[in-house]
Amino acid sequence: MERVRQLIREGSPFPAEETEQMLAVRFDHVPQRLTAALEHWPLDRASVLDVGCGYGNCLIHFGPGSTGIDNGPEETEFVRALGLDVVQLDVEEPHALEGIGQFDYVWVSDMLEHLDAPRLLLRNLHPAIGGALLLHVSVLPGLTRSLMRRIGETPFDKDVHYHQWTVDTIRYLLQRAGYRTVRVFPVLPAKARKVPMPVRFASRIIIEAVPDEQLVATMRRSEARNKHLVA
Repeated sequence: MERVRQLIREGSPFPAEETEQMLAVRFDHVPQRLTAALEHWPLDRASVLDVGCGYGNCLIHFGPGSTGIDNGPEETEFVRALGLDVVQLDVEEPHALEGIGQFDYVWVSDMLEHLDAPRLLLRNLHPAIGGALLLHVSVLPGLTRSLMRRIGETPFDKDVHYHQWTVDTIRYLLQRAGYRTVRVFPVLPAKARKVPMPVRFASRIIIEAVPDEQLVATMRRSEARNKHLVA
């Protein structure tokens, strides 16, 4: 991690004080969701499309050929200054992902809840997936989240979130976007991973999913029918 922090100090386009704040907030350690994912997928050696990459605190750990996507000009300026590949675009714009290329994995983390049309993003990511989609989301009820609410905390209730998920609803959304769920893992602190936790108790999960021909066919029939009903 110190190598990453030194790279940021050398390449950051921001003033030194702002860069140090960035290091303290976003690059103090490898994100927990990523350390959990690396136990199951070789993302540090694979090409990864990081959708909603922000300031690149996951992207910087992905393998050669990886690319980030974000709609924020400050975020993409910062990521580009570190020598990483990044594209500034709004994934909800029509045809935004055309020509983005194909990657070993597509990583979507803490993003779907911010979108007006999360199913359309998932649908439009099909051509970019060479191996699998890895989707990291917070879910309800989740044991940790339930306990926090009892003491007055309101996790995942931010104004910028348009959606909330359960394990069942996010898997249903993936199915309606033409994906088959391969496996689901809870995201836990490193020390807690030695003890298996049922997914139903988890507050955060990573889902591995792949486009499925039969589900894609069902998806297209449903879209055609829904367009007819709306019209």
